[in-house]
Amino acid sequence: MITEILRAPGAEIHYDVAGSGPLLLLVPGGPADATAFAALRPFLADRYTVVTFDPRGLSRSRPAELDDDLVGQHAEDVQRLLAELDAGPVSVLANSGGAITMLEHTVRYPGAVRTLVAHEPPVSRYLGELLADFPDIPAIYRDQGVDAALGAFMAASGLQPPPPPEHPTAEDVEQDKRMLGNFEVFFGKLMGAIGAWEPDLEALAAADTRIVVAVGGAAGTPAYEAGVGLAGALGGEPVKFPGDHGGFAAEPEAFAARLAEILDEEK
Repeated sequence: MITEILRAPGAEIHYDVAGSGPLLLLVPGGPADATAFAALRPFLADRYTVVTFDPRGLSRSRPAELDDDLVGQHAEDVQRLLAELDAGPVSVLANSGGAITMLEHTVRYPGAVRTLVAHEPPVSRYLGELLADFPDIPAIYRDQGVDAALGAFMAASGLQPPPPPEHPTAEDVEQDKRMLGNFEVFFGKLMGAIGAWEPDLEALAAADTRIVVAVGGAAGTPAYEAGVGLAGALGGEPVKFPGDHGGFAAEPEAFAARLAEILDEEK
């Protein structure tokens, strides 16, 4: 795997390239970084050139200048990365808030991506009563700190954090420090930008990009229901993937096979 740095206005975006074949960009969600796809990447690198990255303001791409419209800023960074890679239209798997980034990118750069698999994008418009019951996580963060905000967010999202390693390595400890900083950015700025994002359905439908909205198996959770709602608004049904919101990490081999199946349909 090769690690490179994309120099963007106000940030240095660290990205990794592995494998060979057509280019496949993996976009992490929320506070996640490139390591979110560590388990998935080996099952893709035999048939794709897999690119992962740490978004602006997160992990290796800190410190950075962050706009209030961080979704738009992240979308522009993706376009800079695609221009740097100079591979023509590419395929993209984007999870959660990363899927919001890529939907915004599709509106701004229709056709720059060949196929976008948007995995459980948490579009607030389609959350219904779930949104009304969702706590104000940024406010909890401001008043009570990261730990309280994280607990409330996990409970409201229906997510289960992975168990900590029994014998953490120095690398595990360093990653924990990175994630603490990432959650500060997520709760302090990014989560609000994601929640405020509204889909331009007309622009998405008109784009040359093939948009595949995907969901896991955890029906009733906010991200799942939002994915179902967005797929319906775009005139279709969501495509089912193995696992739940983090199926790419929990069931990487099955997830990779399903992703390859979807991408093969574009040929």
